[in-house]
Amino acid sequence: MRLLPADLFVLALLLPLPALALPTDREQPVQVSANSARFNEKTGIATYTGAVVIKQGTLEIRAEEIVVKVDKDGVITTTEARGAPARYQQQPDPKKGLVTAEAARIDYDAANEVITLNGNARLRQDGSSFAGNTITYNSLRQQVDARGEGANRVQLVFPAQARGNKPREKDKKN
Repeated sequence: MRLLPADLFVLALLLPLPALALPTDREQPVQVSANSARFNEKTGIATYTGAVVIKQGTLEIRAEEIVVKVDKDGVITTTEARGAPARYQQQPDPKKGLVTAEAARIDYDAANEVITLNGNARLRQDGSSFAGNTITYNSLRQQVDARGEGANRVQLVFPAQARGNKPREKDKKN
């Protein structure tokens, strides 16, 4: 099936993060607002600029500029969100809270299902957080890598685990 330019433009609006999304997110309408939008059918590049907001279900992306690249079949290959900072949020699981991320640039490589946060990167969920110059999340491997730069070291915060009402073994002896 050959897609028409209008179809490619609509497809370029979608930022598919299937490994990070609730199943119902994909069924929701995509809402985009920006000061300007441009799609070049020849290059497969869609560019949205000026206070860009994209929403679909629990997914919300806010940036000054978002560039989406699609292949000749209209399949999204990469997205780049830039801002001061660019922000991303989505609920991956109904039993967990929102994942929020921010960085000067947020890149998504669809083929490898990798999200990279570059420049003062922060990633948070349910009280846990990662901060560093670069944070990469590979959803296929379910792996997070964080790197600092110079004096800006990687910072990790993990909430204390709920212990319930049971005393620990060592507490029982006292």
